[in-house]
Amino acid sequence: MGKKNGVSSRSVGLDIGLAIGRFFLNTEDLHYGYWPNKKKANIQNLAEAQKAHSQFIIDHIPNRTKSILDVGSGSGNLALKLLNLGYAVDCVIPSEFLAEQVTAKLNDRSSIYICGFEKVNDSKKYDLILFSESFQYVKLDESLNKIVKILNSSGHLLICDFFHRDVPGKSPMGGGHKWKGFQEIMANYPLNLVTDIDITDEAAPTIDLLAKFNAEVASPIAEMSDEYLIDHYPKITKLFKWKFKKRLEKIHNIYLSGSVNGESFKQFKEYHLLVYEKK
Repeated sequence: MGKKNGVSSRSVGLDIGLAIGRFFLNTEDLHYGYWPNKKKANIQNLAEAQKAHSQFIIDHIPNRTKSILDVGSGSGNLALKLLNLGYAVDCVIPSEFLAEQVTAKLNDRSSIYICGFEKVNDSKKYDLILFSESFQYVKLDESLNKIVKILNSSGHLLICDFFHRDVPGKSPMGGGHKWKGFQEIMANYPLNLVTDIDITDEAAPTIDLLAKFNAEVASPIAEMSDEYLIDHYPKITKLFKWKFKKRLEKIHNIYLSGSVNGESFKQFKEYHLLVYEKK
């Protein structure tokens, strides 16, 4: 395993996501589901939809790929599937906790880099660099330079992630590079687009499911916790709420207000599977 880095809010979020997924949703996958043909999303078929999402990625891995760098490996489920299919796979994981989970799951079959992609050692080359919902977190120019450097000749970049649409208004949900700006930047690099599949409609039900979970589980827990803290620790609670007022408001607006749902996701985001070949 690699060197431990400082704790980021993203890595903490991934750790919490894994715990919630295990306990409430019967899944360890930390990514969207894939619901084709307007299939209705519910808690019972979430794990199945997430498996379909992974299979969708696997089905679009270019021929002759042997070695893969899985950037943002989450719980390691996709990396494990790829290893079992015969690929050589290394993983990039920003979370120490998740890295320990993945190391145990993969039984030392992979090298695990505990860092952001920008800090990965560039001495090793790969046939495919895979970003499954992790591309939105990288610094574009810095990461694309590294991608070009560590891809083998005629190697491929596969991105499965959402981008921010170029539309007026403010999205209640953050994340995602601007789609138009991303395309303009990609034109500056020796990477030729060979596949572009828009799966926004197939991914959006995940957000409706998350909204339902937040309304029926997270929001009541938050309200009960707030009442308990105010009743038992009024001074400390009031100080905490004053100190972190803006952050708490942001959390409420994103997760508990109901403004983040499938329709708002489709209005402001577009989800693509993209494959580029190194020229």
